[in-house]
Amino acid sequence: MPVVPQDIETERLLIRCPRPGDGQALYNAITHSQEHLSAWLSWADWPNISPRRAEASILRNRDRYLKNEDMTMLIFLKQTGELIGGSGLHNPDWKVPKFEIGYWQHVAHGGQGYMTEAVNAIAEMALTRLGAQRLQLECYPHNERSIGVAQRCGFQLEARLANYRRHHQTHELHDWLIFARLPANQTNP
Repeated sequence: MPVVPQDIETERLLIRCPRPGDGQALYNAITHSQEHLSAWLSWADWPNISPRRAEASILRNRDRYLKNEDMTMLIFLKQTGELIGGSGLHNPDWKVPKFEIGYWQHVAHGGQGYMTEAVNAIAEMALTRLGAQRLQLECYPHNERSIGVAQRCGFQLEARLANYRRHHQTHELHDWLIFARLPANQTNP
């Protein structure tokens, strides 16, 4: 099994494995963005979030990262060191290998291309260093920003699953979109 790099640098970002002590920054980013994030992500509906619980989450995610079970990454601005979001390679299947890429962003940093920059860097690392044969992104059809990130990062819409899931807050039934990106020498069907 390949070693997953713990750090990725881009022009503006440092994308890295969680480290002990990151809990306060995670707590700050989530609480400032909770209303925005909770509309899209069930985990952001974290009713009893606290710096202590955020730190426990950091330690769990770090442990899973180091075991190649789930590679949650934090995204920091290189210039200021501020935590502005998270992404990573989730639900790995090392036999293929394939990964899902998920992402979230601090509401104050939207619309500046940071998430596109981060997802592109993570996807390139997975394809070139880990030999990924498939990367997948999933989202609600009405999440236009997430769809935009997927498209700008070279992911192709592969499926729209009708009546696939209920929204975690409204329980309304929704379709679900699946985007995929394959290595450059392959094309999506």
